[in-house]
Amino acid sequence: MDTIKILIIGLGSIGTRHFNNLKTLGYKNIVLVSSKSTYPEAWEGCEVFQTLELALEKSDYSHAFICSPTAFHVSQLKQLVAAKIPKIYLEKPISHNLEDLSQFLDCKNMGIEIKVGFDLHFDPGLLKVKELLEEKCIGEIYTANAFVGQFLPDWRPYEDHRKGMSASIERGGGVMLDLIHEFDYLLWLLGKASFVAACYQENPKLEIETEDVADVLIKFYSGATGTIHLDYHQRVLIRNCIFTGSLGTITWDLAKRKVIWINDAKEVAEFDFSGFERNDRYLQIAEAFMQEKSDDRICTFEQGLESLQLVVASKKSSQTNTFIKIAHYS
Repeated sequence: MDTIKILIIGLGSIGTRHFNNLKTLGYKNIVLVSSKSTYPEAWEGCEVFQTLELALEKSDYSHAFICSPTAFHVSQLKQLVAAKIPKIYLEKPISHNLEDLSQFLDCKNMGIEIKVGFDLHFDPGLLKVKELLEEKCIGEIYTANAFVGQFLPDWRPYEDHRKGMSASIERGGGVMLDLIHEFDYLLWLLGKASFVAACYQENPKLEIETEDVADVLIKFYSGATGTIHLDYHQRVLIRNCIFTGSLGTITWDLAKRKVIWINDAKEVAEFDFSGFERNDRYLQIAEAFMQEKSDDRICTFEQGLESLQLVVASKKSSQTNTFIKIAHYS
């Protein structure tokens, strides 16, 4: 670990989580970029810079984590690539629009690896679903119906939700970008999408300027269809997905931490992962990113771009009342 020097940009809730987990994993040479005027005790012994420019002027880094608001991701990623930092971890979503993103598709050829923070790839329940689907446990997949909702004021109780990133269009908020995980894992499990249609709502109840409810219909190249419901209003977290196939169904329930599948003989089986804590996913994704060996669970920049394309197309569909064909980068 002597040659490892880590840069973390943004020390909000997710940046702080990564910082604590990296220390848990034994990494000590961590430099922080934060605009905070006062520093917590946990930062003692760490170099802290007010801006990314200053941090890059003072040192070279082996790894970097971008944990800032979504709207800042592209400009900061440009700076890290220009500085030739070999391993970059970019929190999801990669941006709030599709501008200036194709330039990063060639980073591999420059010796720069960009990974995206979709931690649900490390959820044991979804990994079990992936295993069952690959085994054709329920035959040909017809549909996947995903639902996620949680009351926005409960997300970060320490801040006014009306002033947070989720409430701001400029900072890249809104339920579709916030809960982009659902777009990502359906693409991960079912393959590329061909068409999408969506309808979102902007209700006044939460006093925010972004969309707070969205319903999405996706057609996949495999022939399967998918639906996604997202909202900021469920008083108790709901996060699940039902996969229906020619030979049965699989239900993944993150809130209950169970996977249940039923075959064509109506036999029921269950996988319980209640002993797995939420932070375990973040620990594992940080460990996978920091290690030299490859890990198929960790999301590539190209995968992150596909999920963002799907969100942007969904927004366009709602705004134009049309089905949108998904264009794919080569």
